[in-house]
Amino acid sequence: MRPISLRLHERPITQVLFNREGDLLFVAAKDKLVSLWYTSNGERIGSYQCGGVVYSIDVSQDSKYLITASADAKGRVWDVQSGRQLDSTDFEVSARSIEFSQGDKQILVVTDQVMGCQAKIHVFDFDKDEVRKLNKSYTLPSPQCKITQATWGPLNKTIFASCEDGAVRIYCTEKRELIKTILDHNKLVTRIEWTKHRIMFMTCSKDGTAKLYDTKTLKLLRTFDTGRPINAAGISPLKPHVILGGGQSAESVTTTKVDASQFKVRFFHIVYGEELGGLIGHIGPVHSICFTPDGKTFATGGEEGLVQVNHLDESYFEFDDDLVYNPPVQH
Repeated sequence: MRPISLRLHERPITQVLFNREGDLLFVAAKDKLVSLWYTSNGERIGSYQCGGVVYSIDVSQDSKYLITASADAKGRVWDVQSGRQLDSTDFEVSARSIEFSQGDKQILVVTDQVMGCQAKIHVFDFDKDEVRKLNKSYTLPSPQCKITQATWGPLNKTIFASCEDGAVRIYCTEKRELIKTILDHNKLVTRIEWTKHRIMFMTCSKDGTAKLYDTKTLKLLRTFDTGRPINAAGISPLKPHVILGGGQSAESVTTTKVDASQFKVRFFHIVYGEELGGLIGHIGPVHSICFTPDGKTFATGGEEGLVQVNHLDESYFEFDDDLVYNPPVQH
């Protein structure tokens, strides 16, 4: 498996994202650019220029619209094909996270906790026929601490927020209030990642663990311990595997013993919790991991501005077939 290396960005990658078909790869970085690439061969299609560091992106299910959250306190809507900016909305402070709801009818935006402003989750109505106007629907109560990411729960009935105090807060979108808090991490929760049908979710944290939960009961199913900060996770839609990426932050690298294996992405088996292997490719912390919806390709983005697209070999798909339980067919 030879990775395709995408070198364009001069500053750290903040997010890599595939569209629903998996043929397009969107890359956001701290150099104010969002770039667009073909997944199959790594050919660059174009880029979208924002006014500040791009922290988060999302793309609509029909791949027509791209939304970006950036440090210039703006949430933007772009036309994917032409690269034109269709609309933007202003906030008091920088926008940290952005995501389409399932069905693309609403957009949530997380704003930062700086300059005396509390971190908040804003929800906007999004109408594909009237794209040029984002209407604010409501704002959820602030958790009084920094929110790193927010994401829609199943059927858009809840919103999950990962927070700086190690908590995952769950809000009800109907009552518009906090309904549950999960306090299993003791350091900042960096990201929440969903399984294919949102039956389970995984939280990544700076405390060196990733935890897998059942969405319905919120029961902790498994803890994966890597011993170093985890920034990102990718859950395979095809195999019972999860990829974890991270590494010591850039500031503390010089004061601790570090080698290249520190930044490798590591494969774990979701059921058994065992480490299956690892891939060395980045020379800095990994900030984002994303699988294509068919589970045959994944991309990683790192601190050094490098994106690696890995097309998995046939041997990967055959490698643990004996572990899959196939009940006998009754005639």
